[in-house]
Amino acid sequence: MCVAVNMKTSVDKDQIDLLRCGSVVSSFAGAFGSALRETRLTAMLGYLIALEPERFCKIFTFRGRPLSVSLETQHESDRSDIIVDTTEGRGVIEAKVTTADPFRQSLKYPAKWRVLLTEYAASGNQKRLHAVKYLRWRALEEPLRQLARSPDNRVRFVSRDLLSYLGEHAMIKTNESVQIYAREINNEVTLALFLKAQMYGCNYEKGSRMAKALYFAPHFAQKIARNHPGVQAGVSYIAGIEGVEVVAKWKDLLQAVREVRGKQWLNGHMKFLQPLHLGWDWRDTKRTFLFLSTPRLVFNPPVPKDKLQKGSGFLGKRFFSFDNLFEAWGC
Repeated sequence: MCVAVNMKTSVDKDQIDLLRCGSVVSSFAGAFGSALRETRLTAMLGYLIALEPERFCKIFTFRGRPLSVSLETQHESDRSDIIVDTTEGRGVIEAKVTTADPFRQSLKYPAKWRVLLTEYAASGNQKRLHAVKYLRWRALEEPLRQLARSPDNRVRFVSRDLLSYLGEHAMIKTNESVQIYAREINNEVTLALFLKAQMYGCNYEKGSRMAKALYFAPHFAQKIARNHPGVQAGVSYIAGIEGVEVVAKWKDLLQAVREVRGKQWLNGHMKFLQPLHLGWDWRDTKRTFLFLSTPRLVFNPPVPKDKLQKGSGFLGKRFFSFDNLFEAWGC
């Protein structure tokens, strides 16, 4: 282990940098290593749950009065991450820092309720499983920010440090972790879905980093631009990603839209969704849908495709930063 301390010369700063292997450590958890570790996350989360049990039981929908919290409990074939016992039963929290689905693993541990903390995008059927709750790490961001203002010094410190650690590894949204997901839009249906319904849908891809993206930028194909005078070929619009849902059936999509946008919105925008029902094959196919904020015209003229990748074929590169796009725009 190589840890060093760098003295600051500024008189205005009364703290000094902690370096680990030459890199500045910005969180207490980071002092133990730069890699993202599930055990570090669950240890910090378990400690917070023990300090604020009722708040977290409400978040995880564990019923009853909390009695105890256990970390890395040994079972017959494996160890669970976090166990919370209440007067009405036991809840298990299984955490993954990847897009892996921890559902099967959670079944190894006897529990009344199961919470799965993961970047995996659960399907509609999985979200309806009894006593099973899928949560992304970003779902803890607002509760942690509230706890970061707690009068309890222990709660305040650990909450802030956990937020910092999650931010370092892009597990939650931060000002520094801007990432843009880009895809080709080359037909009337997906164009209307984006511009009029503020949504985008595509085939589900296992292991995709899409769920971590903060913004969506469509590349409009030339044939779309020819048929729509107000649309130009290239990347011109950007929209914030407000939600990501994975669906397996048409009825799952409708349910997801009701949950995210509401029944009234669904009724008013059904004309933009109905072509998906008629034109897409919904047999044994999972799809991912992005729910977006109002698209903003950012680049005029648009960023041409050949400035983002080699060649002008189908858009193969899908993740960009704003710097990437602005640099390509200025070429």
